[in-house]
Amino acid sequence: MVTFVRMYASMVLYDMNIYDHVVAVIICILAPVLAYTSRRIVSEDVTLESKDKIRLYHSNGLLLIVFALIVTTMWRIPGRPLAAIGIDLVTWHPAIPLLVLGVFIFYFLDMFFQYGVKRWRERSRKRRHKAMTFIPADGKELSHFIFLSIAAGIGEEIIFRGFLINYLLYWTGNETIGIVAACIFSSALFAFLHGYQGMRSMIKIFILAMLFSAIFIFSKSLLIVILVHAIIDIISGLVGIYVMRSTEQKSE
Repeated sequence: MVTFVRMYASMVLYDMNIYDHVVAVIICILAPVLAYTSRRIVSEDVTLESKDKIRLYHSNGLLLIVFALIVTTMWRIPGRPLAAIGIDLVTWHPAIPLLVLGVFIFYFLDMFFQYGVKRWRERSRKRRHKAMTFIPADGKELSHFIFLSIAAGIGEEIIFRGFLINYLLYWTGNETIGIVAACIFSSALFAFLHGYQGMRSMIKIFILAMLFSAIFIFSKSLLIVILVHAIIDIISGLVGIYVMRSTEQKSE
């Protein structure tokens, strides 16, 4: 029988079992170790052919979907509702549109100051050339990158917002300070796993992840967060194509 105590209006505190602890170890320990190892490997200049990038988009997307399904299954084993990890309709709260607006304002300002002027685009490409290696370079690659964007929106939000925040609340408690601590830790971990993009991108991703966490807390759903996450990733792919073409034309 699932036991819980409603201590905060927006969150419910659930008991955790051995399956949850195993999943948490994978997310909080194994994944960062693998990410750090991979980051050292890609610290050298890497050139990917189009077919290699497409294969990478598919493999990473499928991995995220499969692991999200595993996490969801583990959550349901003791009979806990899927609504608890955000697989539910949105509960309206007046803060939601402000948070969504904040996400897009922050994101587009960041894009503008990176790529809004030619010299900024060139500077950003040089600074982030390793991360740009994985960005689509044309429409064909973009069509496959969209699959990865949707998979990341679904998989990463279920894992890092839906499951991990609930898991952390088991240790921090679901008073306001506990919820804030859980959001900070999950967002920091999420940013660290994107470390291959550089420190500035990690800071940006941390801020976006905190906004995503707040949307999840207030809406009690991942639907908005998944949609916004996927849209941002797709726009990043489009911007990547534009930057690549722009800087290549300049060099010719």
